[in-house]
Amino acid sequence: MVLVVSGFDPSGGAGVLQDVKVLSLLGVKSNAVISALTVQNTQAVFSVKFREWEEMREEIAVLEPPKVVKVGLARPEVVRRLKETFPNAILVWNVVLKSSSGFSFLDPREVDGYTDWADYVILNSEEAKSLTVKENFVITGGHEEGEKVRVRYKGFIFEEERVTGEFHGTGCAFSSMVAGFLDYGYPVEEAIRSSMKLMKKILERSSGEVETEKLARDWFKHDVLETLNETLPEYLEISHLTVPEVGQNVSYALPWAKTEEEVGKFPGRIRLKEGKGVVVSCASFKDRSHTARMTLEVMKRFPHMRCTVNVRYQPEYVERAKARGLKVYRHDRSQEPKEVSETEGESLKWMVRKAVEVLGTAPDIIYDEGWWGKEAMIRVFGRDPKDVLKKIKLMLEG
Repeated sequence: MVLVVSGFDPSGGAGVLQDVKVLSLLGVKSNAVISALTVQNTQAVFSVKFREWEEMREEIAVLEPPKVVKVGLARPEVVRRLKETFPNAILVWNVVLKSSSGFSFLDPREVDGYTDWADYVILNSEEAKSLTVKENFVITGGHEEGEKVRVRYKGFIFEEERVTGEFHGTGCAFSSMVAGFLDYGYPVEEAIRSSMKLMKKILERSSGEVETEKLARDWFKHDVLETLNETLPEYLEISHLTVPEVGQNVSYALPWAKTEEEVGKFPGRIRLKEGKGVVVSCASFKDRSHTARMTLEVMKRFPHMRCTVNVRYQPEYVERAKARGLKVYRHDRSQEPKEVSETEGESLKWMVRKAVEVLGTAPDIIYDEGWWGKEAMIRVFGRDPKDVLKKIKLMLEG
């Protein structure tokens, strides 16, 4: 467990909010105590008010003893107090002398007297010039020139490809990563290497500040594909009743999806072979799909409706859906404007918009009885593949 003792940045780009985001990304449990209150945004710091140790001590006393203590913006005396309180914990101190906008937080002469109390002092190369560099210093080179970022520790130099741009909160994020990997038991050299690689991945997704939450979105990608693959056997089990001539797809979008590449699906669709459903590959974000485009269109109005499946048209399926209270819209393709029917992909989008307009809410079912060159089809909409599967089974059950 990591105890974070750090300042509060209301913008969330740095300080205790960033520390906890990073540790959560690593799957590391953390407790946190605020050591300073700041007035700032991602561009500038306007003021700081440090908290007294006695007030902080009361909060710390009721928490479980940590394996690692990560200190951010705090009075230097707090570092000594924490080491005395938790002598067996690894103490990582991210020294913050000045903000990137030039606001002075601490006097370097005062900081110099306390750096021996930390196991590792992490700071950037510019701030290191103001202090007496010691063996426990981890000096980051983000402010230096070059295609690579260098971090120096004891005689070691660690390198990683530089991500171009200015980012608020890199010091907080990097030092919290090191603390998190130390909590896992990594040697400090490996914690530094792993933190540099992780930082690069985050910065590649960030703009203006360290947006740790964007890397955390990768969990959703795993969840979307895992859900699709988990429900596939159930879709295959009923495939002889549901798969149309053109094949079937189960499209499940990420919560923020705007393009087909952000919608999970089965490349090549589910097909019938000798009366049984088969797929050519597991779920993927690759390939294109009509159901993916319909999902994106529905999500513009109803972002929680992230899944669409096309089903073989049978009149009795539609009647059962209506009888069981599903919201059903019949689409007449003959009424489509010419510019819609003749433009690839526009027909399905227009169909969704009309359904929402008529129903006044998100549709469960949109069906049409076919047109020249178009197979009759039922499309089923829901929150996720399991929700859609339930609705399909309501249509199938006589």
